[in-house]
Amino acid sequence: MANSSPSTRSSTYRGRRSFLGPVLYRLYRFQLQPLRKVLRRLITKLEGGEFYSLTLRDIFRTYHGVEVGLFTMGAPFVPFAFPSGTTIGRYCSIFITTRAFNANHPMNIRSTHALFYNPKLGLVHEDLITRPPLTIGNDVLIGHGAIILPSVRSIGHGAVIGAGSVVHADVVPYAVMVGHPARKVRSRFSQETINEIIASAWWDKSPDELRDSIDEFRIPLDGSDEVR
Repeated sequence: MANSSPSTRSSTYRGRRSFLGPVLYRLYRFQLQPLRKVLRRLITKLEGGEFYSLTLRDIFRTYHGVEVGLFTMGAPFVPFAFPSGTTIGRYCSIFITTRAFNANHPMNIRSTHALFYNPKLGLVHEDLITRPPLTIGNDVLIGHGAIILPSVRSIGHGAVIGAGSVVHADVVPYAVMVGHPARKVRSRFSQETINEIIASAWWDKSPDELRDSIDEFRIPLDGSDEVR
């Protein structure tokens, strides 16, 4: 991950930062959405895409409160797709239409309208809603249109969440979740294999470090002869 303060160093080993990165990062502080959109596109192009961009990660950490691991792509780089306080691991593939929430409208006060509980709207001075953080592990796959509800605190390493699923409870590592509400239909691997993968912590390595063992990522682990 990038340091909490932007650096001018560039690296293909732990991510990439263009020479313009620090300047574009500072420009992002202006809350003009068309400008911010242009800046994100430019940074993505200059730094080799979402997989590698360190400046994008600085921006989302500082300005959106979302910590995104290297080599992760998709919705984590869509402003407000994930609430402030979210931490997302490395090598995640999250479809851009995924949305996560960290609070519900209250139902046991006179009105459910945000004016009466959210101080950002200027009518009240104290937020009545608790907004717990969400943690998503490494190598998580989340499909098109999935929704993560405020009751979810964690999604474990290697989990798969199917398209259109509505996740309402924590997800254990390597679970396959589908449906509305989402339910676990199976585990990707046996518990023994899951333990071995987690212990290996392969996601802490860069693609360059994994190059010599790339064949291990291209063969089925469940005893079958075909990838599925």
